[in-house]
Amino acid sequence: MEDGTVRLELPAGSQYIRVARLVAGGVGVVAGMDVEHVDDLRIAVDELCSALVEVGDGSGLELSFGIDDQTVEVAGRTAASSGVTLDRERLGLSEQILAVACDEFSLNVTDGIAAFHMRKRAMS
Repeated sequence: MEDGTVRLELPAGSQYIRVARLVAGGVGVVAGMDVEHVDDLRIAVDELCSALVEVGDGSGLELSFGIDDQTVEVAGRTAASSGVTLDRERLGLSEQILAVACDEFSLNVTDGIAAFHMRKRAMS
């Protein structure tokens, strides 16, 4: 494991997303984020994990939280349900939230894997 990376595996279920939010908050503090930025990071992680649960096949979520130069990068993935695509209306709402809560993000379903990547700087 690289220095500064926290890995988390969660069962697929909305009730477990709170754990991801708690980890995101702790990682944000370690990265030197103020309260507002930590809250934004938690909101972004919540939104992205919720999207994975929605399109997932019930397999667990794999998350990694990396800290580098006052920046937190979060990646998440799970197996997607067969033939699933991201709902454009739902994705539109997520994109509005994420555009405010983080600096960069991507969310996609490719080759049976639903995945996201996001970046949040301590001072943006």
